[in-house]
Amino acid sequence: MFPDLYATAAQVLPVLLLALIWDSRFLDRLREQNRHLRRADPDGVLFWTRSRVRVYSLFIVATIVLGTALSLLVLAEVLPHGPELRAAVTICVLLALATLLTRVMVDVVAATGAEPAGGDSVPPLTGPPPSTAPPAPGLRDDPR
Repeated sequence: MFPDLYATAAQVLPVLLLALIWDSRFLDRLREQNRHLRRADPDGVLFWTRSRVRVYSLFIVATIVLGTALSLLVLAEVLPHGPELRAAVTICVLLALATLLTRVMVDVVAATGAEPAGGDSVPPLTGPPPSTAPPAPGLRDDPR
């Protein structure tokens, strides 16, 4: 029963790592965001400054890589499985899932929040966009 835990963790943790770090332009958004310290900007970021985001993100990455490595070592029978190792791998998976859930919730709330002032909204499309490509060779507009 427990080898299934390690096999599943060894497969799921790298996917969670990709979802957390390299998907949805996470690193690009971090670079673009203005995250001042509280003492520099009292109305700005209250807790998640750039340095805290950096430390937490690197901690999550290290946790996921460690959980993956532990799972692979148990599957390769280099480490004996036991309750402590099962707890460590389970904590790695749960921490990664909780972080992913939090990120998804924050992104969804930010994306569906109030529209910015100034009317920068894009009008909805009413039909298919006009084709700007030239007709294929050998095709004519004339049906004759």
